[in-house]
Amino acid sequence: MAIDERGRLILGRYTGPALMFGSEPESVFGPKPDRNVVLTSIYNILTTAAGSVPYNPRIGSVVPGLLFEPLDDITLHLIRYYAGKELSEQEPRIRVRTVLTSRTGDNKVSVSVSFQLVGDPIGEVFGANLDFSR
Repeated sequence: MAIDERGRLILGRYTGPALMFGSEPESVFGPKPDRNVVLTSIYNILTTAAGSVPYNPRIGSVVPGLLFEPLDDITLHLIRYYAGKELSEQEPRIRVRTVLTSRTGDNKVSVSVSFQLVGDPIGEVFGANLDFSR
């Protein structure tokens, strides 16, 4: 969020729920920054199993299913590929720059996504880190 030259609040382009709630009432019910709304959407897409949303089987990802495959380099590559592909297809507000995966333990995978907001004149790159465990 930003303030214009007259001191008025400039609301974000994107609206929707955001998980980053504070303790103040306005942080729950007030406008959220664009990046928080998009981060929530990224989290929802990558943690929802494909086909699990009734009446809309296109929402979700195959990433949760891949977590139960043997954690080798091929599985990490598939997670990286499908995370980037599904975010590009299902989240029109972002342009995915990079997706990185790493094994953080015997049963844990970390996925890091860097992205830009579509239509952002500055072109700032944001990041989202998700940790999956099986």
